[in-house]
Amino acid sequence: MTKYSRTEKLKAALAVEAGDSQASVARRLGMSSRVVERSVKLYREYGEGGFLAKKASYTTEQKVVVLETMHSQGLSLEETAIKFRITGTATIWEWERKYMENGIEGLKPKKKGRRPKVPKPKAPLTPYEQLLAENEYLRAENEYLKKLNALVAEREAREKPNEETE
Repeated sequence: MTKYSRTEKLKAALAVEAGDSQASVARRLGMSSRVVERSVKLYREYGEGGFLAKKASYTTEQKVVVLETMHSQGLSLEETAIKFRITGTATIWEWERKYMENGIEGLKPKKKGRRPKVPKPKAPLTPYEQLLAENEYLRAENEYLKKLNALVAEREAREKPNEETE
């Protein structure tokens, strides 16, 4: 889908308002006739302000109002988009689909991004596994103390000859 700038859309709408046909304006500017038609409708409804950027996020309540208005007044997606200055009809169509499937809950915003990674809880150890783990810990502690004692004894042995020579 090609996007056109606000000035291009305004130029198309002004050309149609000046008396040119939508088809000739579309051909001359290289736009689809649907874009020209929508630009003319926006211009007729809001003037040049119809081409200014509109916010792209809507609350749940605003979405419900748009859908209720569309259904109560029998508006098409295109007419609803122009009435509420919503950028595209696909947005309203998606809201309607979600509303039909899940009700108002479907219109509520969802958290975006990746879910935090939660580590899986470890299964509790059996009494036998607890004893094995404790035994392994005690062996490691015993080895550490043996090495520490060996280092202390080695240092004392080095320092003893130095004390005798003084």
